[in-house]
Amino acid sequence: MKSMSNTIMVSSKTPSRSSKVSCMLSENPTTKMEEYNIAMKKMMRNPYEDHHDLGMNYTLITDKLIVGSQPQKPEDIDHLKREEDVAYILNLQQDRDIEYWEIDLKSIIKRCRDLEIRHMRRPARDFDPDSLRSGLPKAVSSLEWAISEGKGKVYVHCTAGLERAPAVAIAYMFWFCDIDLNTAYNRLTSKRPCGPNKSAIRGATYDLAENDPWKEPFENLPGHAFEGISNWERKLGNEPFENLPMC
Repeated sequence: MKSMSNTIMVSSKTPSRSSKVSCMLSENPTTKMEEYNIAMKKMMRNPYEDHHDLGMNYTLITDKLIVGSQPQKPEDIDHLKREEDVAYILNLQQDRDIEYWEIDLKSIIKRCRDLEIRHMRRPARDFDPDSLRSGLPKAVSSLEWAISEGKGKVYVHCTAGLERAPAVAIAYMFWFCDIDLNTAYNRLTSKRPCGPNKSAIRGATYDLAENDPWKEPFENLPGHAFEGISNWERKLGNEPFENLPMC
């Protein structure tokens, strides 16, 4: 079924469990989902919620790019292959995220191999803009490589598909698709309501800029800095990607 006009929900038959994890931030949580959503709202300061019990959900952003939540079981991989022609999966979760939701990642990776889907990981810490900022170049590099291969769609996911994954997709559109940051941001969030950290993307763009010892510290720049870049700056910014490993 569809929860929004263009977001697909893949129903999960596995009941959610309520075991506690010490890294989450809420007091006396009753379920993992409530616990996660309280932490997300506190750290990201946005109104969006994950609905893990409804299964994997995702949104087609372009004809080659899908952003969504974590696949929860091997059958989700079958769905992505059969229904969406997915040939690559880019996973942004840390091990602790996967352990928290008790996802059997080995079985998911095995199913990817069986279906000839390339599974890649570029972990970034959830709710952490600094971790996202530092991880964006390598994650976007993997995404750009997969899209350029052209063998099928790329499925980019974190846990809920509301922060890390959309940020990677937005940064890709900004850096490689010749559009400014606000346009990329608005285009994605109009299709998939979510709250990726725009400042982390701006910061990563700043980090990729020419190494100038006199460059003003990012924290001192106005809020609109690095929302748009010229063609020569775009070319300069993309040069570091040539030396990054793809996966």
